[in-house]
Amino acid sequence: MLLILLNSKGNIEIKDAWIRPASNGMNTAMYFEIFNNGQTADTLYLAKSGLAEKVELHETFKKDDMIGMRKTNFVVVNPNSSFKFQPGGNHVMFIGLKKRLKIGNIASAALYFKKTGIIKIKAIVKK
Repeated sequence: MLLILLNSKGNIEIKDAWIRPASNGMNTAMYFEIFNNGQTADTLYLAKSGLAEKVELHETFKKDDMIGMRKTNFVVVNPNSSFKFQPGGNHVMFIGLKKRLKIGNIASAALYFKKTGIIKIKAIVKK
């Protein structure tokens, strides 16, 4: 069975949202693609969820021969374009899960955009 979760508001669409499985107390990441079908840029500046003690926007970076992750304050999605949150790149980090996320579960989060406002999304837990 193919489950497609499409979340949209105004000119912003969130597609293919998914989150990695993880145990209670652990960290995990959520991935998705943002489509901006409008004529002006919009900025994702915050993500929230009751699933974890802390939720942050993160990016993966490379310095010399080291790869790491760090918090980022925002992501700009240009008009008539998309921005992909994916493994090895930008992602939403869930720090200190309050419950176990098993494959097949549905996880909820809210994405905060400067122009569009809040978009509540659902993401499937998968590998």
